[in-house]
Amino acid sequence: MKQVTYVGLDVHKKSITAVFAPARTKSESMKVSNDPKGWNRLADRLKTFDIQAVYEASSCGFEVYDELTAREWSVAVVAPSLMPKSPKERKNKTDEKDAIELRSRLVAARVAGATLPTVWIPPVELREDRELVRRRLGLGASVCRVKTRILSLLQIHKVRDPEKSEWTQAHLKWLDGLCGEKGKLGAPVKRALESLLRELRFLLEEEKRLEKELEALAGEPRHQAQVEELRTVKGVGLLTAMTFLTELGDVRRFGNRRQLGNYLGLTPSSYESGEATDRKGHITRQGPPRIRKVLNQAAWSHIRWHPETKKSFGKVAARRGVKKAIVAVMRKLGIELWHRACAVVESAA
Repeated sequence: MKQVTYVGLDVHKKSITAVFAPARTKSESMKVSNDPKGWNRLADRLKTFDIQAVYEASSCGFEVYDELTAREWSVAVVAPSLMPKSPKERKNKTDEKDAIELRSRLVAARVAGATLPTVWIPPVELREDRELVRRRLGLGASVCRVKTRILSLLQIHKVRDPEKSEWTQAHLKWLDGLCGEKGKLGAPVKRALESLLRELRFLLEEEKRLEKELEALAGEPRHQAQVEELRTVKGVGLLTAMTFLTELGDVRRFGNRRQLGNYLGLTPSSYESGEATDRKGHITRQGPPRIRKVLNQAAWSHIRWHPETKKSFGKVAARRGVKKAIVAVMRKLGIELWHRACAVVESAA
């Protein structure tokens, strides 16, 4: 039987610093390149051991996890936002120290039962689906930014649409007219506005293309039943449903609505220490911000189309303010969508 060795990995784009040793043993360290040659070198160095490894999630994705688990390593990926560090540690930081700290936390979790804030590893297919959904969501944000820049440009130069009809075909035609010879703007401003309008039209065309791609993805067997069920909820469209499902992943990994609310970052922070008992603060805002964004948009639409929700929203808003009221609707809507998605999965099982 191989001896268990605990490995802390500080992963960067081009390098990996590894600190390794069995529990209660002085550790060794080595630095390798973050590529197949480096992974093989590290695996060869530790091939006589049963490996338990850990590293922090980052923009590098899950490539290291995929490669090392393929070499029969047990790899945990932790959330850096949930790894508390003292001010001293933040000011005295090296790759080796980070790897040592990660290994120490892994040993504490495996040997002494301490908490290790691991993240859920999505399957490769879901990671690919996320890219299309996130791109479509990002395009919507880009369109809003360009529209804001156009309106800001007009306001700076004291130009107002006499019809007061923003972003209709008539409005776009009026904007094109401002760039013509009869436009009252100066030549440099006209060129800037022309550029912004070209950018806007390009983004709108990209939106249309990706909307078709998103519809095709939503029609795939792995998504179709859940998307159709979620879209029966008033205010929930295709983009909201696909963002919710792809960011959440396997809906069965949440045991109850409290776990889901914590993941969505829509539960209030809590402080209980000494004489302070159950002091509630702002929502935690942990978890994927993309879900909160689409839930916020869907919540306002849901209020408009759902009389009971509109009534309860009004009561909470009058008592505690609009912000807290809309967060309550977002949390309730998120839980309802989760229940519906779970029901579809269970019926298909």
